[in-house]
Amino acid sequence: MHHRVLREPILKRNADIVYRSLIKPLLFSMDAERAHSFGEMAMRVPLVWSATSVMAHTSDPILRTEVAGIRLPNPLGMAAGFDKECRVIRPLLSMGFGFATAGTVTLGPRPGNPPPRIIRQPDRYAILNALGFPGPGLDVAEDRLARMRKAHDRMFISIAGTIEDEVIEVHRRLQQHGAAIELNISSPNTSGLRVFHEPGRLRGLIESLARQKTVPLFVKLQPWARNDGARREALRLAETAVSAGADGLVVANTHPIEHEGLSIVHRGGLSGAPLTDHTARMVAETKAAIGADGDVIACGGVFNAEDVWQMLSLGASAVQLYTAFIYEGPGLPGRINRRLIKLMRKAGITNIRDIQGKGPAPEL
Repeated sequence: MHHRVLREPILKRNADIVYRSLIKPLLFSMDAERAHSFGEMAMRVPLVWSATSVMAHTSDPILRTEVAGIRLPNPLGMAAGFDKECRVIRPLLSMGFGFATAGTVTLGPRPGNPPPRIIRQPDRYAILNALGFPGPGLDVAEDRLARMRKAHDRMFISIAGTIEDEVIEVHRRLQQHGAAIELNISSPNTSGLRVFHEPGRLRGLIESLARQKTVPLFVKLQPWARNDGARREALRLAETAVSAGADGLVVANTHPIEHEGLSIVHRGGLSGAPLTDHTARMVAETKAAIGADGDVIACGGVFNAEDVWQMLSLGASAVQLYTAFIYEGPGLPGRINRRLIKLMRKAGITNIRDIQGKGPAPEL
């Protein structure tokens, strides 16, 4: 046991070095979509994701938490969009995520928008995407998710559609295969979703889903600018969703942006480090608006344990990331969790929920 304790930090450091010096340069030499496909294919090889679990192992009970009654080993989740094909949830969980989101799943198969539709911005630790929900459709996704039975208690499933009946059917069939459903009404690069930004239309949809739900339901909101009009519109949707029966909110989706390198009318969504402060502000505003009526999951600009601490301190019950994983690799969840433990112990905190209201993370 003593030798194992000594070896584990060395293995984790060496694995990180291998990723940063060899694997990341290879992936970043490829087109972004090709690199993603290559990485996903590697993750589907059991030997590969078993090896990455060496970097991830963190089982300290201090990190355990609950979100809408779902028990999780830690508050760190993979956001929707990474596993569009619903194939790699189990590998993601083995890497140290407390939960991971499959999809987004739509009723029928979708090719998404034409390429080019992903642009990396390494100098900003950011990504621009105009993917538009590419995916295999409900029938294929349901079959794949059903075979991930061991992951169901920590798997969220993202769903979307532009017509109520479509969303209701996808929700009905998929909720038995996961711990929660995440309804995406806010992708900035998918036409038709803004129909549910009208509070009456959103209320009707959420009430229909609430009548048939058997697991918690979250609604993923659009981001909003620092002005009173945008804030009022977004928070009105937040309050509508929760009062209609949603158990929580994901705050927020990628930020709309225009870039000439994107094919779909040069419009897409920005994710990554530029969003951290915006996400913190929106989490605080959302939690103030809904109070104890629902849980908030922070999504956008989370890169390290201090970012996690900030989101939790402002009222989030958990966080999601995606872009940070692309830049930092499979060792990131383990590094964040281990440092979060150190921050909690430095602050004398033994429960994730107790971070709320504590202010900035302590210095280590």
